Amino acid sequence: MNLKIKRRLGEILIEEGLLSKAQLEEALAFQKEKGGLIGKILIDKRFVEEESLIGALGKQFKVPYIPLKNYAINPDMSGMLSANFCHENMAVAFDCDAKKVYVAVADPMNDAVVEKIRSMTGRIPQVFLAKISEILNTIFFIYHEAP
Repeated sequence: MNLKIKRRLGEILIEEGLLSKAQLEEALAFQKEKGGLIGKILIDKRFVEEESLIGALGKQFKVPYIPLKNYAINPDMSGMLSANFCHENMAVAFDCDAKKVYVAVADPMNDAVVEKIRSMTGRIPQVFLAKISEILNTIFFIYHEAP
């Protein structure tokens, strides 16, 4: 993917009216003092909801966000990737067609995972960003609940 980030996460959240400049300044000051990821700080301080943050990250990295909880998951996906691979990489194949495999990931910057999925499936990965909790729920559905 090798994406260049043109806009900062805080700028996107402010533009969308999801965060105030004062909140961003407070979070950045906290980050400077204590360290950590700005997104996690914003959520921990309850300045933004996780779903809003994920949507903004999707815009920042130009990777679409998919709310997996609202998507009809293909239960036949267990043959595409192993459950261990999905857990280790926070990635899950949730649908496919003849040429593509549709994959939800927690880290859109991990090119190695995308390439591994391409080699394991023989299909072109269409990557979406998703919440970790929804990726884990989808893994559980595909590998433990689906008929």
